[in-house]
Amino acid sequence: MTARPSVQDEFLQTLLNDKTTVNVFLVNGIRLSGQLAGFDQFAVLLESGPGVQLVFKHAISTVMPVNGRGPALDPTDASVSHDKPNQLRVRAR
Repeated sequence: MTARPSVQDEFLQTLLNDKTTVNVFLVNGIRLSGQLAGFDQFAVLLESGPGVQLVFKHAISTVMPVNGRGPALDPTDASVSHDKPNQLRVRAR
C-alpha cells in the first residue's frame, strides 16, 4: 500500500504549481498576500512584491486562493458522509 500525500500537501502543491495568488490569514488576524514559492513540513515561503517571507505553519489559520476557488478535487476522493447533517454545537451558559 503506498502512502498518499496529505490533503494539505496536495492543496499547497497545486497552488504552487498553478502560481495562484493566495491570501494567508494568520492566527493573530493578519492577512498576507502573494504566491507560494515553496513549503515543507513546518513552513511556507510566500513571495510578494520584491521579497519572500518565511511563514511558520503553526501561525497560519487559513490559506485561500484570491480568486476564491481552490484546486479542483476528484469527486471520488471526497470523504463526505451524508449520514448525519453537520450540527452546530453551542454550549449554554
